[in-house]
Amino acid sequence: MVIHLIIEHEHLLTKETLMKRIRSAAKGQCPQKLKGALSLEIRLFDHMPFDIADCQKKRTYAEKGLIRPVHVSIFQPNLQHIQEALHSIADEVPLQMVDLRVSQFYGMCPRVEIIINTVGGGTRPTPKKETSR
Repeated sequence: MVIHLIIEHEHLLTKETLMKRIRSAAKGQCPQKLKGALSLEIRLFDHMPFDIADCQKKRTYAEKGLIRPVHVSIFQPNLQHIQEALHSIADEVPLQMVDLRVSQFYGMCPRVEIIINTVGGGTRPTPKKETSR
């Protein structure tokens, strides 16, 4: 199962507002709790700076992901806050994550994209016990 959440945000988005938006979007797409291993991909899209947005060539490169932010944004959501918000669809998010990827991009519309994917069948195979005779 793949769940793709897109949370648009304004310049001064508080932690509580972001978590509330993530919870409501997650519950809307996944009414039941997720079990088993999860893969989590987070894509952060920051405001495009004026020097890049005004130049057509640079803007095209930024939209393709060739020019990316190399600074730490003070508005960048914390991974722990996103994990807390995802408790609405998975009880033990930090323990269930087996794959995590966080990427930053520039965009004309600032947003956070969260892609949750269940890995495997959700159950671990039981190892066979060998007995010596």
